[in-house]
Amino acid sequence: MHKIRIVVAGAFDIIHCGHIRFLRAIKEKFPNSELIVIIARDSTIRKLKKREPIFNEKERLEIVSAIKYVDKAVLGYELDNKSLFEILLTLKPNIVILGYDQQIDERKLKEWCKKHGLLVEVLRFPKFNSALSSSSEVRRKIIKLFGENKAGGGI
Repeated sequence: MHKIRIVVAGAFDIIHCGHIRFLRAIKEKFPNSELIVIIARDSTIRKLKKREPIFNEKERLEIVSAIKYVDKAVLGYELDNKSLFEILLTLKPNIVILGYDQQIDERKLKEWCKKHGLLVEVLRFPKFNSALSSSSEVRRKIIKLFGENKAGGGI
């Protein structure tokens, strides 16, 4: 029996429990699956989030690759050259799972996949709460604890 190929994508800039719970939930829901995580390029984070990434793309790729629920992690395409969805033509997933906060229209993603010959189920998973369940919350707490200009020395 061949494994279901599942693809998720994101910045994964500051790994937190919400990320781990999201990835674990996928493997629990689809135990016989290959989970591939697309890591956003640094240029994509700059363009979409209007900020610098905390960890560079190679570090984020290494961190996410080390998570036991992840079968494979790959860098996404540079947005200037390709569509955000273009990498799906290479990965050929059966399922694409979006996080609760991803600004991607499921309908448009399904239409794009169909237009390009991919039969893909698109699902959206809920937020997996923890004390700090988003990278933005982690950044805010660090700034609160250490201040905007003090974050370098005391951590």
